[in-house]
Amino acid sequence: MILAADIGNSLITLGLHDGEAWRARFRLRTVPEKTADEYAVLLQNLFRLRGLEGEVSRVVLASAVPPLVPVFRELGEGWLGAEVLVVGPGVRTGLSIRTDNPAEVGPDLVANAVAAYARFQGNCIAVDFGTATSFVAVAEPGALVGVAIAPGLRTGMEALAERTAQLPRVPLGLPSAALGRNTVSAIQAGTILGHAALVDGLVRRIRTELGGKAKTVATGEWATLLSPLLSEVEVVDPWLTLEGLRLISARNP
Repeated sequence: MILAADIGNSLITLGLHDGEAWRARFRLRTVPEKTADEYAVLLQNLFRLRGLEGEVSRVVLASAVPPLVPVFRELGEGWLGAEVLVVGPGVRTGLSIRTDNPAEVGPDLVANAVAAYARFQGNCIAVDFGTATSFVAVAEPGALVGVAIAPGLRTGMEALAERTAQLPRVPLGLPSAALGRNTVSAIQAGTILGHAALVDGLVRRIRTELGGKAKTVATGEWATLLSPLLSEVEVVDPWLTLEGLRLISARNP
């Protein structure tokens, strides 16, 4: 089996694939201070609770948190006895990366692009709702041509609470109207509907830059919540990044 690990700033998304299907997928909070031993205990408990058996032969890893790369390398090699593939420069992805500095493109964005292009087989956009909301575009014949990055939904709401004297933190929930009748509903309307409008607007602009045709897939922590508000997104796949990591692993035997 392979263990795919997408290490984000807020969440670590993990998936076990047996060569035919995903056996299990998990989400953990990102804690950079944890050791490989502590993550190993968490994984062993998750495997046991799901009744998972079988040897992990490879860990394929995309990390937006550099200090956790050696931690997960130790977890893979030391605890699981597995080969570790860290997505980055020199790893075959099946895409050409046509940006000013390809090494700057985050490995999670590359994985999203790989999975989106494999799904649509044409011009496409992958939107990832995480600590940041990212957009990555792929153009025929398989070229990653650019990225857009905006503050994430939760990041924006937390910044609003931290930088103002009287606006509180509020729960994430779909507003019933564009105009709130109290402080909580007003913040939800402005941030959640505003974020959906940001996404739809950027997707339209990116699609125009791709020649007018491109399909869009959304992934990440808030994709399912926001999907009813998004008119420019055809598909929601919460596990898109893991699928991209699996495909990259297959291209690097």
